[in-house]
Formats: sequence, C-alpha cells, structure tokens
Amino acid sequence: MPTPRERWSATGPQSAGSWWVRSVPGWHGAFGLFVVIAGVVLLTSPDPDAGLAALAVGVVALAYGLLAVPGARRRDWRARAYLAVAVVGLCGAYAADPQLSFLLFIAFPQTWFLTDTRREGVLWTVATALAGLVGMAAGYGPTVATVDIAVSMLVSVGFTCVLGVWISFVVEQSADRAQLIAELEATRAELAAAHHDAGVAAERARMAADIHDTLAQGFTGIVLLAASAATLAREEPTRRALGLIEDAARSGLAEARTLVAAMSPVGLEDADTLAEALRRLADRVSRESGVRVDVVVTGQDPVTLPQAQQVVLLRAAQEALANVRKHAGARRAQVLLSSADGSASLEVRDDGVGVEAADLTGGHGFGLAGMRRRVQEAGGAVEVAGQRGQGTRVRIAVPTTPGGDTTGDTTGSAR
Repeated sequence: MPTPRERWSATGPQSAGSWWVRSVPGWHGAFGLFVVIAGVVLLTSPDPDAGLAALAVGVVALAYGLLAVPGARRRDWRARAYLAVAVVGLCGAYAADPQLSFLLFIAFPQTWFLTDTRREGVLWTVATALAGLVGMAAGYGPTVATVDIAVSMLVSVGFTCVLGVWISFVVEQSADRAQLIAELEATRAELAAAHHDAGVAAERARMAADIHDTLAQGFTGIVLLAASAATLAREEPTRRALGLIEDAARSGLAEARTLVAAMSPVGLEDADTLAEALRRLADRVSRESGVRVDVVVTGQDPVTLPQAQQVVLLRAAQEALANVRKHAGARRAQVLLSSADGSASLEVRDDGVGVEAADLTGGHGFGLAGMRRRVQEAGGAVEVAGQRGQGTRVRIAVPTTPGGDTTGDTTGSAR
C-alpha cells in the first residue's frame, strides 16, 4: 500500500496550493506558541530546577529549528532526528518541572505531522508517552501515584492514535482525489487540443472546397469564354482585350488553386509514409504550375516520426511550395527530407528570383508567418536563406518527439 508521502509526492506535494504545504506554517506557529507559553511558565515558577527545564525546552526548540523546520515538508531523516531529540528533551523537562506536561498537547500531534506511515505514528506516539510517564513520575516523585500517570498516558496514546489513523485515511483519500483531478485535467486539455486541431482542419478543408467550387470554377469559365470569344473577334483591339481578360483569369485561377492546395487535408492517412505524401504533393504542384519538383529522402527512415511531427513537416512543405508557385518564378524545385537522432528536417530549394532578409521583414509576398507559428508550436525552427537571382532555401527542423526543442528560429540571407 502506498504511503501518504508517496501519494502526496505523486500529486505534487510541493505545489503552492497543496494542503500539506499550506498546513506546515500552522504547525510551526503552534509549536512556537507552546514554547512561548513554556517560557512564561518557567519564568514564574518557584521550582529550583526551572533552569534545567528551560535548558531542556531550549534544546528541543533549537532542534526543531535546525531539523524539523527543513525536514517537515519532506519528512526525511531530519524529522526523525528531531523526534528523537524531542522525546529525550521533553522527558528531562518534565522531570525538572512537571508543570510542563501541557507540552504533550503539541508533542503527540507532531509524531503524526513528521512521519510517513501509521506504524511510525503509533511507535513515536508510544515513545512520547513513555517519555512523559518517566519524566513526570520522576518530577512528581512519590506524592503522585505512577499508576495514575500511566492511565492518563494510556488514554492519551489511544486518543492520539485513533485520531492520527483517521486523519491519515482522510489525507490519503484527498491525495487520491487530487491525483484523479490532475489526470482528468490533463485528459481534458488533450481532448481540447485534439478538438481544436480537428476543427481547424475541417475549416481549412471547407474553405478549400468552397474556393474550388466557386472562385476556381468561375475563373475557369472566364478563361474558356475569353479564349472562345478571342477566336471569333475580328478586330485586333478586341482580341488584345480578350487576351488580357484571359491572362487575368488564368492568374486568378492559379491563385485559387494555390489556396486550395495549401488548405487541402494533409493526406497522410492515405499515404504509406511522409515521403510518399511529399511525392504526391510534388507531383500535384508540378502538374498545376509547370515547376519541376523533386523529392529526395536521406538519413533514417522518416516513417518513425510521430504523426504530429509528420503533419508539421508536410504542412511546411505545402506552404513553401505554394510560395515557390506564387513568387519564385522558378523552373525547378527540390524537397529534401532527412532524419537523424533527435530531429528531422525538411528543406525546400528553388532556382527562382531569390529572396533576401529585407523581403521577409517587409511582410510582402512571402507568407511565412503561418509556417513559423506551426513549426514553433512543435518545438522546431525555420530558416530562410537566399540571394537575388540565385534562388531561395527554406529549412524546417523539428524534434522527433512532440514538445521537444531544436535550435532557435532564424532568418538569414546567406548562401
């Protein structure tokens, strides 16, 4: 059966809001109050041995400050060492001045406050009672029957043990309840994140379908109508105007297809591996844009990556290739996928017009914000490098386990 300390440790006993941490200052304050009362009693006591009693109480108070205070939260060897000092010290204090017997009111609860198990609590309670019996019997001498003191101690031990066992059961149940609540909170957070991701994916898919069924179809119709009308037109100005309309419609159609490609479902469920999904993406981009896209896979088998990290890399590839289609003016592009111990990386290169740091900070024509945010949420980093006329390189690195960390996000213009 787990001990109370094991249960409290499992639920975070050192957390600021835990019952145990909140109760510790109260125990310290109660002990301090009893020490002050003992000091007042000894100052007004006519007993010639009051000085010895004060010395014994002082030793116990010093041991409490040096051992019990730092050991109370963990209830380690320091707490046990204090209890041993308290048993001996209080026995001497009772023998020197029996009026200090009221210190048992704090000594008995401390045996449960500073121990882990019910067995320890009972043993230290009995030891404290025996110390009180010996000390008071020596202090009172033959004027008071030792049997009366023994009966009083027996009643105190019984009451303290019953109360301590009951409280320990209550605390264990509270610890179990706290652990259950923590597990439920974690599960609820995971479900909320899963519902959010599913909602985002569904909304993107809906928008992609709407754009495909409305804007893309409309632009396709305009292209066909403009091309047909141009073949029938006799005047050159009319044919030129229709050609401009067709070009504008084709440009709008390309933008619509880019949006559909960027927001379409990832498709990992239908692909055997991330590499296969990237090849399918590359084939689609090549067909729709005329840019030749090659996929190269190196390093360890990327299929071992968690699903969440594969989705991040595939989304990043979609965003990067969408930028190649819209802005690079490239003829060829290459997607490099590699995986090593602890991280996986995806690199998209093109031979287009190139991009420099000034283009990125200006926020025009290169939509990296969404990619950066998604990669950073996965604990990864994005690096962009390029030069005018020499193409662009986008590199995304993510840890092989969700929630890990890689090097910081960097954007540069070095090649």
